Amino acid sequence: MNNWKTDFEVKFHLEYLHKDGRIQKDYNSLIVHAENESDARKMIVNQYEGSEFLKIDEIVKLWKYK
Repeated sequence: MNNWKTDFEVKFHLEYLHKDGRIQKDYNSLIVHAENESDARKMIVNQYEGSEFLKIDEIVKLWKYK
């Protein structure tokens, strides 16, 4: 079993559609400590409680602890 984790930068945005048809996008990124890319994605989805507005743009591996 591998207990070592990796730092991932998860780049994402929240996309809102306003009643007047405007689309608002708020971009952000978070660095998370996870076992793999899938777990990093799950952490962000959980952070935003599965919001339908959440769009994950990119997940980048920053550092692997050995």
